[in-house]
Amino acid sequence: MKLELKNIKHTSWASEETHCYQASLYVDGKPVAIVSNDGHGGADRDYPHPKFKGDYRAQMRDVSRYFSGLRRTAVTEWSPEGMEQCLEFWCADQVNDWLSARELKSKLRKEFLFQFADRVGVFAHKTRPSRAAGVAVVLNDMPFDEALSIWKETANV
Repeated sequence: MKLELKNIKHTSWASEETHCYQASLYVDGKPVAIVSNDGHGGADRDYPHPKFKGDYRAQMRDVSRYFSGLRRTAVTEWSPEGMEQCLEFWCADQVNDWLSARELKSKLRKEFLFQFADRVGVFAHKTRPSRAAGVAVVLNDMPFDEALSIWKETANV
């Protein structure tokens, strides 16, 4: 099963405990649901996409079964056996990825992002840094997917 979250609309000012968003859920390339959250800590909502044809409840049961067949999340202090995967967690991850990509695109347009060979993190400057300054990689020169991977890795540092 191939899942995609498209047409994401995110409202940062209304996001308190969770993301305030709305998006279209596509399953195997076809629109199935509109998923959303008000951003106040409640659960996500879903309802049939206007272009969906078929049995909505059966399709969403299939999506739930897909997630229940995945391995549990990493073990944490508050979840010693890990948590079961679900559509809501997946949607939150997709929105996080979308926000990271949007932020990176914005920064790449405005400045040069780079990593030093001997320091952890991504640094920014208005002019292109030189290799002589100890710069290992310039994210602006990389394919976007690779730059995004580095960007997301260093965000947790």
